[in-house]
Amino acid sequence: MDRKKLYKTIFALGLTFGVGAGSTYLINMKKINFMNRYPVMLEVEKFMEETLEVGKPPHDNEETVVNAYLALYDDKYTKYEAPVDIFAEDFIVNETNESSVALGSGFQIAFDDSDRLYISQITEGMAAAQQGLMVGDIIKSIDGNPVTEYKSAKKLRGEDGSTVALVIERNGTESEINFKRNCNTMAASKIERRMYSDTLYLRLGEIGMFMAEPLVQALEEENFDSLVLDLRGNGGGFTDIAVSFADFFIGAADVTMHAKSGTTETMSTTDSITYDIPIVILVDGSTASAAEIITSLLKQYADATIVGTQTFGKGIYQIEAFFKGGTLTYTDGYVTVGDWECYHGIGIKPDIEMPLDSKFYYTDEDEQLNKALELLN
Repeated sequence: MDRKKLYKTIFALGLTFGVGAGSTYLINMKKINFMNRYPVMLEVEKFMEETLEVGKPPHDNEETVVNAYLALYDDKYTKYEAPVDIFAEDFIVNETNESSVALGSGFQIAFDDSDRLYISQITEGMAAAQQGLMVGDIIKSIDGNPVTEYKSAKKLRGEDGSTVALVIERNGTESEINFKRNCNTMAASKIERRMYSDTLYLRLGEIGMFMAEPLVQALEEENFDSLVLDLRGNGGGFTDIAVSFADFFIGAADVTMHAKSGTTETMSTTDSITYDIPIVILVDGSTASAAEIITSLLKQYADATIVGTQTFGKGIYQIEAFFKGGTLTYTDGYVTVGDWECYHGIGIKPDIEMPLDSKFYYTDEDEQLNKALELLN
């Protein structure tokens, strides 16, 4: 090999090595910079495992590690939830117990230590009790299908009025019950309604994505000329559902989302008013987010009277993003309602301040509700 070819070969090898080393550094640079910024993490790990001999964290899973980093944002609303196992016991039990069938029929289910499906709770006077189901009944089969796994519980759900054949075991004896399902979409949507003379009482447990239709149903089926809207304990939910509900009682109004990026997005109500009636809203320190948006809109544009205690004061909103198969929720900006400034961290002050222990809510001693009815009458 002549000298020129030797120099070219050496140069090419050097260039290849340089590019390779540079690429490796660039790939790992963020990791290196991260550990340079947070060396204390390694110190804590070493101190816990070697000095204190505590060992590794018992919940050293990906979700915990991700949330440990997200805690650096100092925002309790920024969090990560790992992928949900839709076939897991907890998921299926909770989903079944929150269904319109379970809530409408008055029963709750669970699995015992031997993974047997059983009735864990019965509400007297409702369909499950009336048809003979009792607490402790073990459900052996559903429509002829033996209960062999958690997902078998899903077969309890179905359409309102439909019948399901249950083989139950009680005190060692098996019997069959043809159970007629009684569904309650309002209960499943956490809506309660009552009539007090000509006043409609509506309690919203949350502002859920499936609430829109039951809410319209509640308004259309009753003949009322005033409204008590109970938002006590309502932690919020979906902003668009909140705006759509308020739209029945107010004219044109805007709810504006101010993103951290500097952009804005506005949700607007229509000019028309469907129900031009007196309204009293019940609130407390747990009334937050979308529930506060409803309160703000009805106060400003329907002259509603607010009774109770100062609301929570959540005027920021979150967006969900997919991360590692799970859901990462993060705060994207703040909200303004109509002409009001953002009430985040402040809350909404009631027109009539009336503290009340929550144990008296929805009882004969519910002075806040009694005050609302008094104002409307």
